[in-house]
Formats: sequence, C-alpha cells, structure tokens
Amino acid sequence: MKERLEKSVEDWITTATNNLNNWQQDVFFEELRTPKRDFYASIFGKPNSALALLAERLRSANIREAKPFHIMNIDAPGGCWERGTQIHPELLKVSAPNGSTFHTRTYRFVYLLCNAIVVDDDVVVRHLCNNRACVRPDHLTLGTQTQNILDDRQRKYAGQTPQGRGQALNAHVETHLQARPDPFVKEPLTRARSSETPGEFD
Repeated sequence: MKERLEKSVEDWITTATNNLNNWQQDVFFEELRTPKRDFYASIFGKPNSALALLAERLRSANIREAKPFHIMNIDAPGGCWERGTQIHPELLKVSAPNGSTFHTRTYRFVYLLCNAIVVDDDVVVRHLCNNRACVRPDHLTLGTQTQNILDDRQRKYAGQTPQGRGQALNAHVETHLQARPDPFVKEPLTRARSSETPGEFD
C-alpha cells in the first residue's frame, strides 16, 4: 500500500508563500468589503511580516503523535500541531500593513494565510481533529456556525473536553478482536467450513 505523504511545517510555509504571492482580489471584493476583509487583503498584498509570524508559530508548535485507533484519526490523520490548549487555544495579535490590528485565534490566522483566503467573521475555521489547540493546516477547514456546534458534540465524544470519554475506535470491541495491528490490512477470504450441498454458501 502506498504510504501517505504528509506535508511538514516547512512544506506548509512554502505553500503559504506561493499562495500569497499569487493572491489577487476577487471580483466581489469591493461589494463585500468590511474592515476585517480589508485587514486580510492588506496582509495578503504585503505578506512578508505575516509570513514571518506564521513560520514562527508553526515551527514552535508542540507536535503531538497521532493516537492509534482513535476517532480523531478518521477525518484528520497524523499528529496535531498545538498552540495553547483545547480550552484556551492561542490568541494572536496581528498587525496589517494598512495600520489596523486584530486579535484572532492562531489556528484561524494559520489556515487563512496558508490558503490565501479572505472570509467574513460568520465563516468559522473548524477542526477536523476535534482539537481546538491544533494549528496544523490540513486538520482545519472552513464551515458554518451550525457545523461548529456539531463539532463541539463530536469533540466531547472524542474525549477532547472535560466532559468527554476519549473514544478509541476499538472502545467497544471485544478484547480478542483488538489484536489486529492495522484495521486496513487486507485479509484473504477463507471458508469457515467445506460444504458439498448444492445451493449452500461457504
């Protein structure tokens, strides 16, 4: 089976640099203009300072190993890159070349910069890994507030809040069935018993 190639921190810094260098205002920018959109457009137009901040935040993140057989690995394979905590994700103060300053969560700043996306405040950045401290770009995606509320419920199930239980993928599986080293190993079909009766399935 082909090994999954994961982007490193340096790969994401390169991706962000390339995306920002090629960024242009879309045709709806003037119609949808807000102070926050102007803020990000100013950063994207002159990204050097923001890229330096992005690189520093990613390089100094706490890199966690992925939990084997865990529900968090379904939508977001690989370990999380953490800043802050699950309850208190890191808050970042960012200054734009146009002189405005905003406070935002590091994970939101990282995702928007890496993808060079300008969005409004009603668009949230969701955590596919259910870990709000995570700033790893491929563990993040855009979504609605409704989706964010559903994420909170799943986060509790995944054991990522004080109320959570920490559900492993094998949490309710009999002990003797948990011995398989990899749930994705292909296993040949075998006959449980031989039968010579016509019409019967083996």
